[in-house]
Amino acid sequence: MKKNLFFLAAIGAIALTSCTNDEFIGENGPNEPQIKEGAINFGFNVPNTTRANVTGAAAADLLGNKFVVLGVKGDGTGIDQTTVFSNYVVEWAEGTAKTTESNTADWEYVGVSPIADLTGVASQTIKFWDYNTTAYDFAAFSAGKGNSIITSGDPGSNQILATPIVYAKTSPATIASYTLKGARADLAECYITDMKTVAQAAYGNEVQLQFRSLASKARMAIYETVPGYSVQNVRFYTTDAASDADIDTDLSDAAFANATLFGADAFYTGGLYTISFPTIGSTNSSNSDYNKAHVVISGESATGTQSFGTLNYTASKLGTSSNAATFAGAEAPYYQTILPNENGVVLEMRVNYDLVSDDGSNETITVHGAKAFVPATYTKWLPNYAYTYIFKISDNTNGWTSTDKSDPAGLYPITFDAVVLDPIVATNEQTTITTVAMPSITTYQKDHAASNNEYVAGEIYVQVMNGSTLATDLHTKSSLYSLSEAASEAEVMDALNLQASEAGGAAYITGRNGLKLTSVALTYNEADPTDKLYIPGEDGNNIIVDKGKAAKFTATADTYYAYVYQVADAADDNVIYPVVLTAEPDDWSTTDNVYYTDAACTSHADTAYADGTYYRKYTNLNKTLGVKVIKVMP
Repeated sequence: MKKNLFFLAAIGAIALTSCTNDEFIGENGPNEPQIKEGAINFGFNVPNTTRANVTGAAAADLLGNKFVVLGVKGDGTGIDQTTVFSNYVVEWAEGTAKTTESNTADWEYVGVSPIADLTGVASQTIKFWDYNTTAYDFAAFSAGKGNSIITSGDPGSNQILATPIVYAKTSPATIASYTLKGARADLAECYITDMKTVAQAAYGNEVQLQFRSLASKARMAIYETVPGYSVQNVRFYTTDAASDADIDTDLSDAAFANATLFGADAFYTGGLYTISFPTIGSTNSSNSDYNKAHVVISGESATGTQSFGTLNYTASKLGTSSNAATFAGAEAPYYQTILPNENGVVLEMRVNYDLVSDDGSNETITVHGAKAFVPATYTKWLPNYAYTYIFKISDNTNGWTSTDKSDPAGLYPITFDAVVLDPIVATNEQTTITTVAMPSITTYQKDHAASNNEYVAGEIYVQVMNGSTLATDLHTKSSLYSLSEAASEAEVMDALNLQASEAGGAAYITGRNGLKLTSVALTYNEADPTDKLYIPGEDGNNIIVDKGKAAKFTATADTYYAYVYQVADAADDNVIYPVVLTAEPDDWSTTDNVYYTDAACTSHADTAYADGTYYRKYTNLNKTLGVKVIKVMP
């Protein structure tokens, strides 16, 4: 057979991406002209990226010198695909590149022994591109360094129980998937890929499979901002805060020195992972989830505790800023390997610590039973991602300075400062604007800078202080209006109290001063007033607000709004205000019965407008209101 009757595919060697929250490497082929002859072989050519990718022999070592690949071909829709690589085993042999047509970069599959019950074929043969097809799909996994693959029974140490990668998409409802089962240490050695689609235009190029770790990583750090004191001798207690043992914990016990996070069944020690590709096929190519691998565990064994090691103090003290936080662990960058958990659970940190005066007097205050919680939103661990949890101890921390828990806690909650993918420091500014009034109204918008005058389109949050007390009845006493024009708080208050009796009903209000207020929807919580409302923090840490304590709305650009909190009501007192018209008003209507011909407002103007004196009736509601005008920039 002549060589030009073959077709070439190069299934990419391996890019092992570092733990990151960046997008994976692009799927462009190499720059050399398309090759339309030759055998399928394994090679690798990756565009320059900023990530620490591992290639060649180093990549092969991490993969245990082999991986399993499924390859299918078809019309690109992902339905009724024909299998080309039926879970073939691909092996690394350094220095063998270009010794066979199926090997150009030291990776070989022809003649390699298949894994029984994974492939369904007796031997692995050479494969060629089929130009009568529109696209190929590829997916692969590796059991990693030191592990072997088994296909039945329960996996032991250094074993991964695997099922074949199945591409059985016969309709949009069916997805491709496979499973990996093992203990935590062994699963952490595994690598997986997303689905890789190769269109016909790229036939003959290397198929670049980017492997990523099945495991996740996490680390934790603490810093303090307590004025006049340094935080030292931090100890992590293990007994729940409801126990008296929290107060009596022996701070000299070395067992309490390990930084620890708690979460109900948060840290998997093993289980069965299903890796699936729910969004495949050309009709989904514009979807952000296109070809992405999803990892879900079942039949898991888990623990509620994760130790991160001892804190790395500077001169026996905690760091004093988020970018100089004190990390726990033996060696930088201090990550601990954890298994993915797409569900997420609330994590808890529990600490006792000493406050040592900075004035040289060495005055010491011991704080017992302090704790902080990380919302489940930020504990949904994904494969090959790194998570950093930073906690801040401030003068608002909780805990007791007495060993008698019947005494009041002398401090306030530890503030959860930041959760980031990758160790970065948030630099966003969180700005609030509070009215100097009674009641005072505070508004907040994520990423709002003090230089803004005042807000931009998007979600805006509101809270109200009645003196020194946070109002808890916003869901029953709040209203929001868009304004027909710029107005002051006093002008809004006047329009709300002295409003046209017949105008608008619930839809809008027309004030005596001509200001028109159109009702706008407010949200007080996620579902109903019994639920909490989640305010997005600048660092990604949601601010959780209880029933009735906050409201939010979605602001439109170039609009003035008025948030109104009704402090008190009064009996209606109808007051008639004559209006002398010198021109026909925009809202003139004889059917709406808005204008009257007599000062007592008993005779409606029921004919066409004519020069003269007309009257309009306004109602003085005599309400006590708190008002804040919110300007949204164009």
